[in-house]
Amino acid sequence: MSQKHRRRKNMKKGLPPGSLVYTGHQMDSPAQVISIAYTDTAFEEKHGYVPYLLQKKHGILWTDVCGLTDTKLIEQIGNDHQIHPLALEDVLDTQQRSKLEEFDNGLFFIVHHLKVDSAALEIHSEQIALFAGKNFLVSFQEDPDDTLAPVRKRCEDGFGRLRKKGSDYLAYALVDLVVDSYYSVLDDLETQALEVENSLHSNGALQETKARMFALKRVFNEFRHRLLPLREAVTRLYRTESDLVEDSTRLYLRDLVDHVAQILDGIDNQRDMLANLEALFQAEAANRLNNVMRLLTVISTIFIPLSFIAGIYGMNFDNMPELHWHYGYYVVLAGMFSAMVGMLIYFRKKRWI
Repeated sequence: MSQKHRRRKNMKKGLPPGSLVYTGHQMDSPAQVISIAYTDTAFEEKHGYVPYLLQKKHGILWTDVCGLTDTKLIEQIGNDHQIHPLALEDVLDTQQRSKLEEFDNGLFFIVHHLKVDSAALEIHSEQIALFAGKNFLVSFQEDPDDTLAPVRKRCEDGFGRLRKKGSDYLAYALVDLVVDSYYSVLDDLETQALEVENSLHSNGALQETKARMFALKRVFNEFRHRLLPLREAVTRLYRTESDLVEDSTRLYLRDLVDHVAQILDGIDNQRDMLANLEALFQAEAANRLNNVMRLLTVISTIFIPLSFIAGIYGMNFDNMPELHWHYGYYVVLAGMFSAMVGMLIYFRKKRWI
């Protein structure tokens, strides 16, 4: 069990279901809320939580919460929008899997925005929770980075379909924004994998290449682990019979399902490539070891006859005529040198060295 999950269990130990306990990283900055009310012809944005916008009879109300440390504020927003306590509990439990849950008054969706640290080869995850009801949507962003700002800008500009459709299309647009960011994550990881492959083919440092390759495998596995439940959740959202999802929105949800499938295919392709690189790495390491062993064997083989000759003349016998010959020492040295050169020439012709 990871440290994050142990911390989560300890924080919620003994509490009843529906208890609002934030299990993520504590942030220094306070939670920020942006309240938006819009129709196809009008747009109103307020900084801070503005409950009176709920009383509007027309249009869509979007309440965007950045930061989850203020549990009292989140509880108030949940009560005002009649969000089920179990859904609010999952909002604050940032180790949730991507999922879709259907309630009587709305749809609850969790997705994770991912970023890659290219230097450390780690994936940083931000949980984003959406609760879409009739004519309203509440989004909860774990980090104060405001990941959903591009959709809010589209809504303000009034271009496209966003302001002409309901909260179901807004939910689709937000999830689609997160899924589109996965393409950038995949591109970054593919670049890292290509660098590992080039390093392996260019006879780079094997240990560094090995460490980076295994780090990439871990990151791709985590990436895939994040997307598998998302594919299930998006597919359920596409197939749901809830009246909140209009038929016109289902066409876009089907396209979203295809995008998630494409990214998963890309991840699987990279995992297969890394598996092939691992096999290539093992072969390259074995080849380098064989080269070292071959060199050591050649050196040992060269010294075998030299040791034999030296051993003969090192025996403790008196009757060895060569020992008293004036040129005997030089002849033995010349013979040993000739034997060494002859073996080197032979090994070279055999391409052993």
